Amino acid sequence: MLLLGVLIVWTPFLLLVLSLIVARLTGCTVNEAGAQPCRIAGLDVGGLLYTLTMMGWLVIPLLPFMALTLIGVAVAVVLALFGIRWP
Repeated sequence: MLLLGVLIVWTPFLLLVLSLIVARLTGCTVNEAGAQPCRIAGLDVGGLLYTLTMMGWLVIPLLPFMALTLIGVAVAVVLALFGIRWP
């Protein structure tokens, strides 16, 4: 259940990063002004890249929860390094 919550919190950020990587690799232009034509293997994926990029706006309200997950991971790593078992 906890892993599902972490996945839900980080999904918009991961989709934003994915869209920016695909746009960079294919030489496409992606911005907030609107969908730009982008052909990959004969398909226009400009609208999809635009939608994925707009998912980045959901990162703003999710930032506190993303920070909490990073703190939780840091605590888990420290506990694992010292061999402390959580009940």
